[in-house]
Parts: sequence; C-alpha cells; structure tokens
Amino acid sequence: MSRKCFLRCMLDLHEPIKLSHHVETVVGRSKITKIKDQSCSRQQLTLKADCDSCLVEVKQLGVNSSGLDGFALKRNEVYKVGHGSKIEILLNNYFHIIEFSPPPDLCEQSINNNKRKYEDNESTQCKRQAMEIKLDASNNSNMDENLEDVWEEIDKGELYIYTSKGVKSSKKIAAFDMDGTLIKTKSGKAHPVDINDWEIALPVVSQKLKEQLLDGFRIVIFSNQAPIGKGRVKIEDFKKKFESIVLKLNIPVQAYFATGKGFYRKPATGMWKYLNEQKNDGLEIDMDQSFYCGDAAGRVAGWAPGKKKDHSMADKLMAENLSLKFYTPEQYFLGHSINNVPFEKPDFIPKKITAEPFNDKLISKEQEILVLVGFPGSGKSFLAKQIEEKSNHQYVAVSRDVLGSWQKCAAEATKFLQKGKSVIVDSTNPDVESRGRWTSLANQMKVKCRCAKMATTISHAKHNNKFRELMKFKHVPVNDIVFHTYKNKFTNPSPKEGFKEVIEVKFNPCFEDKEAEKIYKMYLLEK
Repeated sequence: MSRKCFLRCMLDLHEPIKLSHHVETVVGRSKITKIKDQSCSRQQLTLKADCDSCLVEVKQLGVNSSGLDGFALKRNEVYKVGHGSKIEILLNNYFHIIEFSPPPDLCEQSINNNKRKYEDNESTQCKRQAMEIKLDASNNSNMDENLEDVWEEIDKGELYIYTSKGVKSSKKIAAFDMDGTLIKTKSGKAHPVDINDWEIALPVVSQKLKEQLLDGFRIVIFSNQAPIGKGRVKIEDFKKKFESIVLKLNIPVQAYFATGKGFYRKPATGMWKYLNEQKNDGLEIDMDQSFYCGDAAGRVAGWAPGKKKDHSMADKLMAENLSLKFYTPEQYFLGHSINNVPFEKPDFIPKKITAEPFNDKLISKEQEILVLVGFPGSGKSFLAKQIEEKSNHQYVAVSRDVLGSWQKCAAEATKFLQKGKSVIVDSTNPDVESRGRWTSLANQMKVKCRCAKMATTISHAKHNNKFRELMKFKHVPVNDIVFHTYKNKFTNPSPKEGFKEVIEVKFNPCFEDKEAEKIYKMYLLEK
C-alpha cells in the first residue's frame, strides 16, 4: 500500500500517530498523545483508515464528548471523515488532523461526513485566490509601503503605535489581540514575569498571518497595556519585547497599544477609529471582509476541559461595538466551532436604554426634603438639576460631592428651608442611618420628607461613570471599591423610615450631540 494515513497533533506535541490500513487504532489519554487529563478516557476514540478510499472511520468510546470539525460526536456512532478533517480528542481540546500521504486529489474526491457532503475543486479555488490577490494588489497599487520601522506616541502616551517596514494600507483588515492570542507566557503565568517571558501562542500563528497578508489583508494588532500607563513596565523595555515578537512572526504588522483608561482602551473603539481616520491612507475599511480575533471573549470556566474563565469580554465587545466579525484564537487558528462554547453575557446592554418621560410626581406643591438614593453614576445629579429647572428653582439641591460632608449639606439645607425652598439631597444615602439624618431634619423643620430611589443597577452605574470619564465631564472619580461599599451598605428605603412616599425613578439619558449618544450606546465596560 503506497498511501499512508496519520493522525497529527496540530500543536506538534507528539509524533504523528500512524493509522494502518483497515486496522482499528485506539487513541486517548496516554504517553503517546501526552494527554494527562482525567476527563479523557484511555480508550477515548477508535480510528480505522481506508487508504484506498482516503476515508477514516471515527468512533467515540469515552464518556465525555470528542469533537469532529468543531461538532460534538455521539458515543458509539461511526463517522466517516477524510483528509484534512480536524479531530478533537476531547471537545474543544487536544486538536489533531487526519492526513493521507500522498494526499488525495481534492478535485475528484467527495466525502460523506455525518450526512454532510464536502466538495472542493482545488484548481478552481486556486484560480479564484490568485484572482483575488491580483485584484487586491491592483486596488492597493498606489499605496506606498512603510520604508522603516516606526514608533509613534499619541496623546501624551495614552496610545503607542508601531508600524513595521513593509506595511501597506488596505480595505481589508485582519486584526488581532496580542497577549493570549498571538503570544502566551513561557512561564505559564497569567502575566509575564519580564520582557523575555513570551512565546508564540500556537505553531500555526505565523503561517495563518502570512496567508491573510497574501490575500490582501493588512495585519493589525490592538492591545490593552495598562502596566505601561501605571509605570509598572517601562515603554522602552516593552518596545524591545514587541520588536522581538515582530521579528519572530516575520511579517509586516501595525500595532496599537492603549496604556490608559480612555477611549483607546478596549472595548472602546478609539484604536480602530485612529486606524480608520489617520492610518489607512484614506482607504475606507471594508467592514464585511475585515475581522477581529481575541481571547477576551467572556468564556466561562470549563469552556474546554481544564480551561479557566476569560479574564474579560473586552475583545468580543469591541468587535460588537464595531459590528465586526469576531473569532476566538481557537476558532480562527485551529478551526474549531464555538457552537458548544458557553459565553457570559454583559450585565448591562447600553443599546437597550431609552429616554423616559419626567415623573411629575417628583415635584410637590408642599415644602419638603426629597432624599435621593442610588449608586454613584446612577443619574441623581441630573435628576436633581431637572427638578430644579422644572420647579422654577423652588427646589434647590445640596450635594456632598460639592460641599464635602453631610453636616455641611444639612447646614445649607436648613438655610434653604428657612427661606421657604424645598431641598433635594443629592447623595448616595445607601442605608437607614444616612437617610435618617434627613427625616430627622424634616421633623425639626416641620416639613414632609420623601425619597426618590434610582432604579439604576450597579453595572449600569459603572457604565455611566465610564462614560463620564471618556467624555471628560467634571465629577468626583469613582472606583470599584466605592461601588461595592455602596452595594454592601445598601438597604431598600421604606416609608417606615419616616418617608411620606418612596418613588422609584428610571434613568433618563440626555446627550449633548449624536456622537456622545453613539459612544454611550457602546459597550464601555470590559466585563
């Protein structure tokens, strides 16, 4: 028999396993495959090759699912697959490929794979690819190549851009995250221990990037690099590291590194916007053909055997903000399906927020103290301003953010009440104790006291706070500790505390212009 068949590990972790003609070969957890995962049976799969027809019969014996081209196999069912089929010894893990040597003639071969028929005319496909490459070359013929490697510092170091020699503008962008997508740490730790702690994430990375380059794509990297902005990593050291990565990839790339918390940082779209408006020679990017690949996709713990949850959703959400095709590294580089991969969903979806009519019940004909309750960023100050204006300034707000302490707020409120004004207490007021100060003051001043509780959730409030940061509105900075302190102290306000009424108020967005609204409707949080 001149033709041979092999099962080859796509990560080259072991030697190819020979699949003898008409002989069942058992594959699973063993020294040969170097699989130690207890989820994988020692007899996980059997494979039987027919070197005449270039087909392999695959059958799952193990309890846990195996995969075929990204789809889960059913136990004890026989599947016939051909040259190039991808086998996952455990679903979404331990990727292997079936190869015949010499390979079959794909122009004449027709393969039945679990009732799915694949036909591939190789010569036609090659002609089509050659035509597309030629077309892309003609479209970009007037685009000059970058003649040298260049680093640029944008917005006082909020963004760094590296453009290597040979980079050309293109309508088609193949964009990638860096850490966890193109490279990983040698140490196996989540974060690199030094500038030398890296290696290419998968053996196929360089080849896949070169294929996109030949197909007329421009290779672009978008990476959040907060340690540079925080001073934990020196920019000169990072530059040396990245230049070594480019040397290893051996292809021309352009890379964007966001070091701060602003609009350049993913999932916000500032890096893409800069590429589109400043760095593509005026070419309009074809969003249908372009794509983005990254590992921060919100996959839950155990999405594949032994895998931890993704550290964030920043990559996936940036792609959604841009309406751009998105791939995980395993999906793009290894070709497996994500149909069976569980993803987390964002707690807050900004596109669903709509304007609410003002609640006229918030303004009373009687003099009162109106105590606002809600997270920082829940919309209290905007509501207070609305009430002031709609009441012709019969209501006046006192804010702890402005005055500094509740005692100063109480003193100021007393002055306004003595002048016959109603008072809005613009503070978070999470618990009975903080609200009790105002019901007591209302009793002393012999006015009624009501409560307006903001319905804004913690994730919505964090989104609002991030929006204020991006738009550079003046406000007191709020970190996660403040949000969680409020959450832990919070008790639902009740009339039993001395309030005549508790009104729940929905957040009501208001924007200066269409651009501000567009930014607000984007995903701004990484989780």
